[in-house]
Amino acid sequence: MRTYPITIQEKDGSMTEKETVVQKVLVMGYMGRDIEKVHEHIHELAEIGVAPPPTIPALYPQDISVLTNEQTITVPGKETSGEVEYVVYHDGDDWLLTIGSDHTDRLLEKEDIAKSKAACPKPFITTFWRIKDVEDHWDQLVLRSWITDEGGRRLYQEHDLTALLPFSKLLEKLEEFGYTDISHTVFFSGTVPTLEGFVYGSKFEYEISDPVLGRSLRGEYSVITGG
Repeated sequence: MRTYPITIQEKDGSMTEKETVVQKVLVMGYMGRDIEKVHEHIHELAEIGVAPPPTIPALYPQDISVLTNEQTITVPGKETSGEVEYVVYHDGDDWLLTIGSDHTDRLLEKEDIAKSKAACPKPFITTFWRIKDVEDHWDQLVLRSWITDEGGRRLYQEHDLTALLPFSKLLEKLEEFGYTDISHTVFFSGTVPTLEGFVYGSKFEYEISDPVLGRSLRGEYSVITGG
């Protein structure tokens, strides 16, 4: 169990500060809404040596220690990369939405997806929106990320949430996996496609924007190779 001070950005722009507890961290994978594209992605990964997931979607429980809001992370090797995801959390009172990065060891992913997820920290930001404030225009929310490497900074991912199963379906899938007591649990949603394949950069920036309410949440972190 870990305690975090969080900020909730209300619909009217005001901020609510509170302290909350995280008891579990769950990472979802293969959460695409278009099942044909999901299978295409699995086939593409198989061609580079990544075994198919045991289920679609897939669920990877994580040790709570992987969760971080630090702006620098240390990873085990050079072939790691981030991926922007919407992050859902129930604080005991309300469903909240923020963003995070399911940073993953791509070399280890070829051997064991679950181990590749557990090998790297999972950055997230501690400013949230209430899901009830965005549910009526959920599909218009946009995920973006930027990568910085030797070639400079460039857009890495960009797609609205039509690419992923919506929040309501995520809850259904969690129930299918046997997770019924999900308060104080952080869920990473699965990601949207990259624009150019995996890039192993030194900095990762990530964002969710709401064009209807005219606001965005944004995070960033630097990557250090530890060995």
